[in-house]
Amino acid sequence: MSDTRQKVNNLKTEEFIMTLSDLLQGVSVTKMFQTMYGKMVTTHDVMISGIQYDSRKVQRENLFVALKGAGVDGHTFLSSAISNGAKVIVIEDDQAIPDSLCMHTGTVKIVVSNTRKALAQISANYYGRPAEKMTMIGVTGTNGKTTTTFLIKQMLESVSGIKAGLIGTVEYAIGNEKFPATHTTPESLEMQQLFAQMVQKGCTHCVMEVSSHALNQYRAYGISFAAAVFTNLTQDHLDYHGTMEDYFDAKKILFDGLNRDAVAVTNTDSDYGLKIVEGCKAKVLSYSVKNLSDVKAENVSVSVKGFTAVIKGETISTKLVGRFNVYNVLGAYAAVLALGIDIANKQSVFGSLVPAPGRFEQIQSTKGWTAIVDYAHTPDALENCLQTIHDILPHRYKTKIITIFGAGGDRDITKRPKMGAIADRLSDVMIVTSDNARNEDPMEIISDILEGISSKSKTFVEADRGKAIAKGLSMASSGDVILVAGKGHEDYQVVGKEKIHFSDKEEILKQAAIK
Repeated sequence: MSDTRQKVNNLKTEEFIMTLSDLLQGVSVTKMFQTMYGKMVTTHDVMISGIQYDSRKVQRENLFVALKGAGVDGHTFLSSAISNGAKVIVIEDDQAIPDSLCMHTGTVKIVVSNTRKALAQISANYYGRPAEKMTMIGVTGTNGKTTTTFLIKQMLESVSGIKAGLIGTVEYAIGNEKFPATHTTPESLEMQQLFAQMVQKGCTHCVMEVSSHALNQYRAYGISFAAAVFTNLTQDHLDYHGTMEDYFDAKKILFDGLNRDAVAVTNTDSDYGLKIVEGCKAKVLSYSVKNLSDVKAENVSVSVKGFTAVIKGETISTKLVGRFNVYNVLGAYAAVLALGIDIANKQSVFGSLVPAPGRFEQIQSTKGWTAIVDYAHTPDALENCLQTIHDILPHRYKTKIITIFGAGGDRDITKRPKMGAIADRLSDVMIVTSDNARNEDPMEIISDILEGISSKSKTFVEADRGKAIAKGLSMASSGDVILVAGKGHEDYQVVGKEKIHFSDKEEILKQAAIK
């Protein structure tokens, strides 16, 4: 690609004026209408000052890509984009806007078979293909993605000369700089901009969560991953994917796209661990606790202080609590090994690992109880959390487990009674409350959860999450554990279309100070 980009500013990331011909490299175009007032304009002469897929953000000389979403179709905003100054429109539906209107407004009309793929390629071109300048590691699965990416970043940066960027649910990071995350995997335009920032600031590696939505919507299209990690697959996002098969197929896109020189890292203890790498061109490196694998944890011992295990002949200890974190550490370590990186002082590195915020985060009370904040919002994740509490609970004390949880609105309703049944089986007291209700009635969501609970005598309903936490803490005695599940690091609740500030951790600390 010829470097015809001219700098416009140097704020967050360098923005450029770039020729249309360079932007379209690698894009499969089915039709291009570029006649303006009877004069043919060549793509080498069309200069573009920025890329947008939101018509409201379009400025003069921008290129607008019309994306088709579940609720909104960008093709309905083409006139708005042109009015705002779009020089080029990229569309799937040739009939969405007549050629004559493009001719009279001086707009280049480009038709492609898939605008999401086109946006990913155009964005990469615009920012100078930054992912090609870093070693890319992708992590996918239902549970454990966030912690695994955090651990990979820490392991990588324990090696001299490596600086890593991170993209995930909790935050985006460039080395030690952190930014709030908007999506687990952002849209391709914002993602390429993040990659460009990472390259500008000296990142050699980038580790990112790759969600099933992102894979299905081609947000990570065209990225050449050196390693991809599969954590597990359990029920989630069926409101979007419909079936577990479709959910699995979305995840498999990441592995089917790996090149021969890449490595597919997979969990063979997961029912889908071997299936996810079937037909994969890349080398396969497996990890496990139970089944045969290349990187296996043996003699695992968990406690309230963390876990110890023998991995590849070496005994390692970490401060990460729970058997689910054994898998997170294994997946991260296998990914680092897959890249051919040697961690010299394993004891020190593993001993200093910390989980992501809001992942089994413990708050100790002066009154002797422990509150645990966790992002668990699927049946499997909730069961892992509660089972971990049982594993580490000092049984010599008369302790009880109080579980405070809900379920998100406008999401898969079939998991709600399953979560209720799991909490019922593994808790002494349950307080069912609201999560991100979105456009649903919180009491209807709670009713769905209650269908899975048979022990009504130990179940309380409090739709107000703050009051639910207060109730749980008021019931706690020394030695008890209060699990507040579902939101983890989130500092908001979504009610209708509105985001209201709310943090489980803040609420626990506030209530603990009152009591």
